[in-house]
Amino acid sequence: MYVIDAKHYLDDKGNIGPEKGPARKMADFITSVVAHASDFDRPESTPGPVCFKCRKRDNRRVDTGMTDDETVVWHCPACGTEGRISNWQGTFWDLNHGTPSD
Repeated sequence: MYVIDAKHYLDDKGNIGPEKGPARKMADFITSVVAHASDFDRPESTPGPVCFKCRKRDNRRVDTGMTDDETVVWHCPACGTEGRISNWQGTFWDLNHGTPSD
């Protein structure tokens, strides 16, 4: 399981810090997961981001969610990779405009 602090991938202005390589790939993935999980107005059928690690061709979209303590969680059903993302609140990718809709 990946345990990620989103701010470790951001610069002082809140932009993605790494410019290239594996760190940039991970930062792009993390921000996509945060945006997907925190957008409570998105249609339920909106597919999640493509798993950064998965090499399988089918069903590489991750499932995202939010825990009671507002940690973003994700899981790839194809390869089983999963993780938790903290400190995402207030970033450019925080699309939460209130409370989750039921």
